[in-house]
Amino acid sequence: MTNKKFATGAFVFTRTRAYVPRNPEDVLPLAIKHGFSPEVVPPYAGDRAAIGRAITKTDTKIAGDTYLLRPIRRTGSEVIYGIVRENKTGDDHLDHNHEATVSWKAEPDPAVIEGDHTIANRVRLNYCDLRGKLVSDDWTMTCTKELERLGAVPFREDGRVYWCPPQSLDSVRRLQRFLAEVGVIVVVAEVEAENTGVVTEIVSESVADQLHALALEVEAFDGTQKPGTYARRLEEYQHLRERAILYRDALGVGVERTVEVLNELERKVSEMLELRTKTVVHRDRSVSSASSKTPSETPALNVLTFAGARFTKADSDTDSELLFVSSDERAVSSVRALESMGLAGTWQNAGSPTP
Repeated sequence: MTNKKFATGAFVFTRTRAYVPRNPEDVLPLAIKHGFSPEVVPPYAGDRAAIGRAITKTDTKIAGDTYLLRPIRRTGSEVIYGIVRENKTGDDHLDHNHEATVSWKAEPDPAVIEGDHTIANRVRLNYCDLRGKLVSDDWTMTCTKELERLGAVPFREDGRVYWCPPQSLDSVRRLQRFLAEVGVIVVVAEVEAENTGVVTEIVSESVADQLHALALEVEAFDGTQKPGTYARRLEEYQHLRERAILYRDALGVGVERTVEVLNELERKVSEMLELRTKTVVHRDRSVSSASSKTPSETPALNVLTFAGARFTKADSDTDSELLFVSSDERAVSSVRALESMGLAGTWQNAGSPTP
């Protein structure tokens, strides 16, 4: 257990300056070694993120000359930057000359960086170093997620420093040992007595803000949300109740009002969840009772799928026929295939209706 000098918790923050990018698979054994689920290891952000990071990391000075990397096109599948030389021609004037481009495309080969300029070569080297690997920002987000799970509260507005309750510090130490092997330093600092009042104020405000946001959300609920939405909120209420008790035991923060509000929110959402499981919300937002539908009833068929295409019901000149139409490319392709087989215009088994 934590010693007495951490009786009112600790300030926790990370330092990643000396971190070296690593492959996720190399880190998994370390997580297991320290008793963490593999899920604690952040996923690789993807090649698109890697090229952005490579460009940000690239040094753009060559023999005293300054170059700029300016975006030309940035999409999810393509990144093109102009390499611009900056010339100072006078005390109050700059010229910018476009010299070359550097580009990355997801297809056909995302490993390729195009461009033969010196700056392009630097981008290429950085991209090769970062591709497939976890960077410090990935671990910062993981550390933040774990601290919040342990009841930590942001001490600074930018979230870079957290106050952690003393009851969670053993878990924080375990996280510290794990991340130290990864290359991320977690600093745990004592809360001096003169800072306890400030911490208490910040923690109280954090709980109040969360309660206010949850209350506003419940006001917006109209009983038609998915049952899973209500179930997740009930779980969130329980987590906040548990955190409030941690804060009370560590700092003496009052929990009576918090528990009272949470109990009321829990009651309202539980009622909505019970009602929602007994009703059916249709696509047009109309509501009917789930119990009013007998097993022999068949829902109105307005949309169906066939060969991967969606067809919508249309008016038919013949009462005994159901007419469905679609402009979906798959639908057009399917009809042409049926025509080639001499089956167009004959009844086809169209598969399951779309709910």
